[in-house]
Amino acid sequence: MPSLQSGNLVPEILQLRSQGLTDNLIAQELQNRGYVQAQIDQAMIHADSANGPSYSAPSLSYPQPRMPAPSAEDSNIYERIEEITESMIDEKWDELIAEVKKIIEWKDKIEEKQNKIINDVQKLKEDFTVLHQGVLGKLEDYDGRMRDVGVELKAVGKVFKDVIPEFVENVKELKGITERQKK
Repeated sequence: MPSLQSGNLVPEILQLRSQGLTDNLIAQELQNRGYVQAQIDQAMIHADSANGPSYSAPSLSYPQPRMPAPSAEDSNIYERIEEITESMIDEKWDELIAEVKKIIEWKDKIEEKQNKIINDVQKLKEDFTVLHQGVLGKLEDYDGRMRDVGVELKAVGKVFKDVIPEFVENVKELKGITERQKK
């Protein structure tokens, strides 16, 4: 608890009054700082006499009445300020949350579309693989058939190679026979 004389509180009281605080609020603030009510009352009297009777200074002929306790409204001013501040913060917080929810919804939609695209690309890869295997299978089948045709053509070529000279011989003989028959 400060052990200052009440005269040292006068400048502080005058400063608080210049900020627009009532005597009740000033007394409450000084009590919170550790001053006793008697010191505060005496400093208020000196402040009134030093600054003129700006706040209904009590007459010096009467004993100084004790300052009334701060009213419920004065004591709740800090609570009211806190409530107002909290409500403003809550309002802004709710707006922020609403915007963040919009961003999250947008992100979810984008992720959903991205997953669909990934699935579509994966399906296309699978379809391409099946198509590729089918085309390769057909090409291999075609290649096998062409080899078979090639082998058959070679066989036919060999047959013709062996058969044609005989055939030519037989045709010559037949020609000779038909000419003799005509004669």
